[in-house]
Amino acid sequence: MERKNRKMRDRNILEMVRGLLHAQITFQEIFKKYREGRLRFSDIGNWVDDKGQSPLYNLKEQSHSLFRNKGKESLYKNEWLLDLAIGSIFHEAMKLRENIYQLEFYRPKYLKYKLLAGKTAYERDYYQQFERIITRAGQGVLSGISEIRSLFQDAMEQLVDLFKQNGRNPYLVRFLLENRSLINRAYGPQRGKSIFGLLFEKGLQMAYDLAGRSYLSSGHYDLASRYFSKALKLGPPHPELRFLLLFSLGMNAYYNNVYTKTLSLWKNLGSLRVKKRFKKPYLKPIGEVCQKMAMELREEGKLQLVKKAESLADQMKKML
Repeated sequence: MERKNRKMRDRNILEMVRGLLHAQITFQEIFKKYREGRLRFSDIGNWVDDKGQSPLYNLKEQSHSLFRNKGKESLYKNEWLLDLAIGSIFHEAMKLRENIYQLEFYRPKYLKYKLLAGKTAYERDYYQQFERIITRAGQGVLSGISEIRSLFQDAMEQLVDLFKQNGRNPYLVRFLLENRSLINRAYGPQRGKSIFGLLFEKGLQMAYDLAGRSYLSSGHYDLASRYFSKALKLGPPHPELRFLLLFSLGMNAYYNNVYTKTLSLWKNLGSLRVKKRFKKPYLKPIGEVCQKMAMELREEGKLQLVKKAESLADQMKKML
């Protein structure tokens, strides 16, 4: 049960991370429009609300559920700070939403009233009251944009700390690799690339290695081989990675009924210079697969391939 809960929490963290990255990208667009004088209520109205129907509301709720509403459980400091930043972004964005609404929908009415207003004490008082409201809304937009920008900068740095804290979480590693374009958009290309250097001693190669092993343990041999291949391209010859690549490619070919390819890929596995302790967990499944292939190939009358499969199975058995 504990493992299941941990797995669920890991996945929920990734959804929160995805939401924060998208929120940062959306705010970049909002900030650009603001600087260009093109920001409208429609640009922010669906981004944040307090009715549970907006991305920023959902992000705030996800963050609170993960990092705040945990009873007596201890929190890492960066988790607490990240949750505080996300909650503050939501509340500042709600105020920004209201101020933009005031300026877009009430300021034109105020200006029209200003032209038509009479000179009675009541009308002058009404005019002054509207003047204060509109002025306050304009100042609120200026300060709100600045506050939200600063909070996002803090949140994105806290997010990097969260990445470091969970650097061996296979789901996170896979998420980061599969969403590199999203990371680069949120952080910028240079900063996005540097994140992998901060998380992994050997940078992207180690990240691809970890992702490949994660997919391998889940039986996703096609994805595992893809990441092992990328890892090998980023560094010097690596016998263990080479072994894992050939193993995963062979298993993928086997499940696609391409037995000749499996036998071709695996015939030199035993000659790779990797420690016996490393190879041992893979030798038994290789032998079992070879025996199964031999049985099917014999039924098909492909005796030459049967000999190759049985020979490889015997070779694996001797190495155990």
